[in-house]
Amino acid sequence: SGRVDERRFQSTPEERLSIVGGKRAPQFYLPGYEAEIAENQKKDSDIISVKAKSFADREIRYTLKAQGQGAGTFNIGPTSGIVKLAKELDFEDLRQPHVYSLVVTATEDSGGFSTSVELTIRVTDVNDNAPKFELPDYQAHNVDEDIPLGTSILKVKAMDADSGKNAEIEYLVSDDHFSVDSNGIITNNKQLDADNNNAYYEFSVTAKDKGEPAKTGTATVRIYTKNKNDEEPKFSQQVYTPNVDENAGPNTLVTTVVASDKDGDNVRFGFVGGGTSSGQFVIEEITGVIRLHNKAISLDRDKYELNVTALDDGACCVNGDATIHTSTAVVVVFITDVNDNKPIFKDCPTYFPKVEEGAPNGSPVIKVHATDEDKGVNGQVKYSIVQQPNQKGTKFTVDEETGEVSTNKVFDREGDDGKFVSVTVKATDQGEPSLEGVCSFTVEITDVNDNPPLFDRQKYVENVKQDASIGTNILRVSASDEDADNNGAIVYTLSAPFNPADIEYFEIQPESGWIVLKKPLDRDRYRLRVRASDRGDPPSSADVDVELDVVDRNNKPPIWDMTTYGPVHIKENVTVGTVVTSVKARLRETYKLEAMAQDKGFPPLSRTVEVQIDVVDRANNPPVWDHTVYGPIYIRENLPVGAKVVSVKASSGIENNPTVFYRLMPGSTAQTNKFHTFYLQQRADNGFTWADIKVNHPLDYESIKEYNLTIRVENNGAQQLASEATVYIMLEDVNDEIPLFTEREQETVLEGEPIGTKVTQVNAIDKDGTFPNNQVYYYIVDSPRNEGKDFFEISMQTGEIFTKVVFDREKQGAYALEVEARDGAPSARPNSDNQPNSDSYVIKYLFITGRAVNKPRVTRYACLDYLPPHNVLR
Repeated sequence: SGRVDERRFQSTPEERLSIVGGKRAPQFYLPGYEAEIAENQKKDSDIISVKAKSFADREIRYTLKAQGQGAGTFNIGPTSGIVKLAKELDFEDLRQPHVYSLVVTATEDSGGFSTSVELTIRVTDVNDNAPKFELPDYQAHNVDEDIPLGTSILKVKAMDADSGKNAEIEYLVSDDHFSVDSNGIITNNKQLDADNNNAYYEFSVTAKDKGEPAKTGTATVRIYTKNKNDEEPKFSQQVYTPNVDENAGPNTLVTTVVASDKDGDNVRFGFVGGGTSSGQFVIEEITGVIRLHNKAISLDRDKYELNVTALDDGACCVNGDATIHTSTAVVVVFITDVNDNKPIFKDCPTYFPKVEEGAPNGSPVIKVHATDEDKGVNGQVKYSIVQQPNQKGTKFTVDEETGEVSTNKVFDREGDDGKFVSVTVKATDQGEPSLEGVCSFTVEITDVNDNPPLFDRQKYVENVKQDASIGTNILRVSASDEDADNNGAIVYTLSAPFNPADIEYFEIQPESGWIVLKKPLDRDRYRLRVRASDRGDPPSSADVDVELDVVDRNNKPPIWDMTTYGPVHIKENVTVGTVVTSVKARLRETYKLEAMAQDKGFPPLSRTVEVQIDVVDRANNPPVWDHTVYGPIYIRENLPVGAKVVSVKASSGIENNPTVFYRLMPGSTAQTNKFHTFYLQQRADNGFTWADIKVNHPLDYESIKEYNLTIRVENNGAQQLASEATVYIMLEDVNDEIPLFTEREQETVLEGEPIGTKVTQVNAIDKDGTFPNNQVYYYIVDSPRNEGKDFFEISMQTGEIFTKVVFDREKQGAYALEVEARDGAPSARPNSDNQPNSDSYVIKYLFITGRAVNKPRVTRYACLDYLPPHNVLR
């Protein structure tokens, strides 16, 4: 049933059982032991564990003994049985064996038994020696450069102290002209050349063993070759294609052919068929210079073809003249058109293009055209835009091939672009050197109705007297529009959207903006709306609200404080201005009421009384400006100090107390009068107090173009209430700056250069702020003292100076050229009735330099001596 009968198991006391072995020596676990150790094993490193078992259960101690060589090379742990390396090994040391035979003895403690076992330790080789050549350098001398391929040249040898594969060597060379076999014999793989290697080859040879990893050794090999006259002269190019001007004269340089011989031979030149003359051309035998001959020249073809030879003389080598080598080249002389005509814009005076403001970038403006009477590339014209010195960015682009001028920005007539923009197009021919012609014209930016009218206030609030008569000018609204012509012409209309009945009392003058009373007033307040519309198509408009408050008419005369003053007594000798007496009157608004008191009897009785109320002014109204915004007011930048800019006026807002005080508030920037550029002068006129704003310091459009002034006015009431108005002042540029040249350096001109060669470019900057005041034009001064005026010409728009003659340094070596820069319109020429406003001068010193006709050339080579390798010339 799986149950255990517990009655069969009973507990007894514990007993100790000892099993004792007989007399038996210890026994090693193996009959013999072997180990292998690399020669680079570190001292004290573990090699093998040799363990024995004691049958008597005693401690065992181990000892180690060498058989033959190797005593002291190893030791064993007396209790651990671990054999360790006692000293460093070297497989290549012949005094050390490669196999060690050892005996390990295990002895029981307390006089027990002992037993021994043999231990064999083999030392393995490590690739720790690199191959070493017998010599650091190997040399072979006087090796003919024309030896056959595979010729044995020299033998190298390297040794490796290691064993087996670690000592097996293979050879490698670093120059693919050579190869080396396993025996170290070096042969040539390619044809040798004494001319290209400075008479010897130098490379390295490497000995590499087959160990893992492999080790290498290197040596240097130099093979000195002996030259043979085996090279023909070689021209620097097989075909020469010089150009000669059609009007070239006798002895004109055509070209120089160059040939060299790798053997170092001298080279002489001539024409195929013999001689140094061919038709109208001659060649110099030593230098290779080809010229036109010294007689009359007639170059009536498009090109001339010459066959030139180069002949060596074998001077390089012993018996080198036994074999003479020649080579040929072709010289094709092209007769070129002379680039003596610059491009001309014949229709430039008729260019008056227009561009609409807001036109997209890339809109066409005009197509310009320039002609050049030269032929070929000299007559091919490309167009470009000339960047003005003081212009930021390029406002136009031109197609270099077609001359189509397009916009490079979106113009804003009311912004920085203005109404007119100057553009200069340059036409450049493709001659060498190229000649240029320029055309300057003005592009008119036509107006687009892109600006709505703008009122000078956000809202108009005005007081109107109750008894104002019909036809009275109540209030003038003012709006401005930055657009031009009809787009900026404003018409005013009146409406009453809040209470349509209000329109019956007023009308507005459409041109001036005056709101005029049309019928007598009968309410306390009227609310109107004025619309300012320009005459554009379609028109733009802006609205402003007008609030008119009706004030009671003044029908109460002043009341004197006293009915009679005086008599007043004064001395006859009092000074003028002495106060005699003071009189005082006041205005009073009086209200009369009738009050009644009535009892509750029957019949009721009553009585009335008259009550008079006088309303006294508290002076709680701030001053009221005629306009809260004045301007923009345009003034010229040369307005003198003390000149009046504008007059402003405000009423006090206190009845019977018209006195007001004005202050010009200093701002935090120069534009807001921080430096007191303007000052205020107060004056009385016709019962009102005016404030005249005047110039306090000289103005400069180029520094600050506009000002924003704040004027504060205070009344003379007990609370001295104040209000402010704004005055906008815009400066207009005046031509008060002269052009200034940016450099005064001297320049050089190469003699013999063709007419129209560009020499230099002058540049002047005019700091005026607007066109044409800042537009600079250049002229050569026409005066007897200007010695260069007949030899140079200048581009009026760009300042580039060109030659008018072909210079000869032997006739005159230097010229002083006086150049004038003028601002204003380009039609303003010097010494004309229409003089530009300002000018400046600069003198350019132009020095004529000689042309290097012939370059130096070594005509003969001579070998004086030979130097061994690595010698230093001193």
